Amino acid sequence: MRHVLAAFTLALAASVSALGQAGAQTTTDEARKELDSGARAYRARRFAEAEQHFRRALELDPEGKNTRVYIARAVQQQYRPDDTSPENVAAGERAVAEYQDILARDPANEDAYKAVLYLYSQMKNEEKTRETLLSSANNFSFPEGRRAEAFTILASKQWKCSYDVTEQNKMTESKPDKVVVSYKMPADQGDFIRARQCTTEGLQLAEQAVALAPKRPDAWSYKANLLREAAKLAQMEGDEAAQAEYSKQYDEALQTQAGLARGASGAATPDVQAAPAVVVPPDSAAAAKKVVVSGGILNGKAISKPQPAYPPIAKAAGARGTVTVQVVVDEEGNVISARAVSGHPLLQQAAVAAARQAKFSPTLLSGQPVKISGVVTYNFVPEPIVQRENQ
Repeated sequence: MRHVLAAFTLALAASVSALGQAGAQTTTDEARKELDSGARAYRARRFAEAEQHFRRALELDPEGKNTRVYIARAVQQQYRPDDTSPENVAAGERAVAEYQDILARDPANEDAYKAVLYLYSQMKNEEKTRETLLSSANNFSFPEGRRAEAFTILASKQWKCSYDVTEQNKMTESKPDKVVVSYKMPADQGDFIRARQCTTEGLQLAEQAVALAPKRPDAWSYKANLLREAAKLAQMEGDEAAQAEYSKQYDEALQTQAGLARGASGAATPDVQAAPAVVVPPDSAAAAKKVVVSGGILNGKAISKPQPAYPPIAKAAGARGTVTVQVVVDEEGNVISARAVSGHPLLQQAAVAAARQAKFSPTLLSGQPVKISGVVTYNFVPEPIVQRENQ
């Protein structure tokens, strides 16, 4: 009898197990159907409907791979950048909450982290952006590259704080062969104090980025640009010694950044310094081949003008706007030197790389082709970060 009872117990356990497996399979199939329905709704841009399908899929299969990512994406798509209505802001905050749920389960998830930064940037929530970046920068369990990137973005915001002040107090003087730029003390002393505080903090952040990742060109780019800001502020104060020292350090940092950027791209060493523009008299055909003619804005003369790649770090930082690149174009219309003269530092390297690939119509002077110096502009407008699939 004991043997019969034992056999019955084993058979019952096996039956229950089989029923459980069958039920689990049915649940998984139902979850898959919800995911498929959600995907169809997503492709049709019915994002609220897609969200509901994805949520039902998660309820049916809580361990479903990527389901939480799909929910976050569907919610993010319901947020409209630059719309400050309470309903839209709430949609942005819901999207952030979904990505933060992913980060709580997987703190190293790069896509969710960048999506949070992007959303905070679009919502103009500087406090939360800074909080997120500082958390990443000071997390010693993260790779040094990720921490350095966070320090670099933080430094970029301090650069922007100072640049907004110095740019408003810039003076330019046109001379026959160059434009002389200088900086005056702001009328409001508070602006100067704020710019100096931002530059000081920004340099500290840039130094931390460089210490963590000394081979990152973008970290050196911000160190260079913040040193440039320090030189401008020293000029405002009339401190020529400090201005000269900061300018020297700026040149050194810029040289390091340029060398790292060339190494990263594998390109040959180019002449990155544009020659000064020289105005040539119309009757100087013989001398035309030896000089560089000032050509102003060259966008309209471009035969081919490749668009720059938008750097991921710039997207994460919400960097946008116009970058102006000064170029020298040879007699055949090829760019022989290029350097950024204005614009967000996180965007400058990409703009310069694109400018070097541009091709222009040859410029003629007295019937002879000549070199020409001018500027080209590139406008960067960030689009939503798209997360990678991990199927």
